[in-house]
Amino acid sequence: MAGTQLLARAVTVLLYLREREEPVTVGEIAQALSVPANTVYRIVRTLEMGGLVDRSHRPYVSLGLRMMDLGQAKQRLLARELAPFAMPVLEGLTADTDETSLLVMPTGARAICIFAVEPSRAIRLSYQPGRVFPLYAGASGKILLPWVSPQIVESAIAQADGHPLPDGRRLTAPRLRREMASMRAAGYCVSHGEVDAGAGAVAAPVFGKGGQIFAAVSVAGPEGGFLDDRLPGLIERVLAAAAEIGRHVVARP
Repeated sequence: MAGTQLLARAVTVLLYLREREEPVTVGEIAQALSVPANTVYRIVRTLEMGGLVDRSHRPYVSLGLRMMDLGQAKQRLLARELAPFAMPVLEGLTADTDETSLLVMPTGARAICIFAVEPSRAIRLSYQPGRVFPLYAGASGKILLPWVSPQIVESAIAQADGHPLPDGRRLTAPRLRREMASMRAAGYCVSHGEVDAGAGAVAAPVFGKGGQIFAAVSVAGPEGGFLDDRLPGLIERVLAAAAEIGRHVVARP
């Protein structure tokens, strides 16, 4: 039990360092995570030996360079496994819609962009693989929420409650629960300016073997391209792309 708790705390420390995106002290980590400072110090020393954190500018702690190596290794693995069938679908989706197409996968209480295909026109949204999205706002991540575990749902709802959107609105837990029910019934999600001001998106879930949530496909771009007269066609194309990728996922050995 003690070992499991220590491992969980080590993961929490790494995720905290990622969210801060700036060096912090052991004391700051301990206070933010409500963990004793001596426990954080032991965790940091162990992670430092593996290159997962950097303490070369004491007393500050930051993510170590080994994290970059791990990320690149995972990216190469996903490229080998998914790119041969996912990229042609995304390229076709972008060609049909003239919007940026994304394949996004759940990772804990977040979602991460795996592949992105941008249109050739000058005015577009640019998303790089590796960008992290919340599960409580923006179609690309939010469409995953109805199908992830109850624990992750509750974590996302807790993060969402009171969170300000770019347009000044604030999310509420009841609203997010209503949206979850609507997304589950409709099978897609539409958002306007929830993560990036002036951006619109349409997303649909990709299911793997056993009907488990695997990923999401979305198109995103300037909000003017996501008006009511254009939405039905975008939704139809995104649903078709998600279903096609899902068939390949299920067929994998």
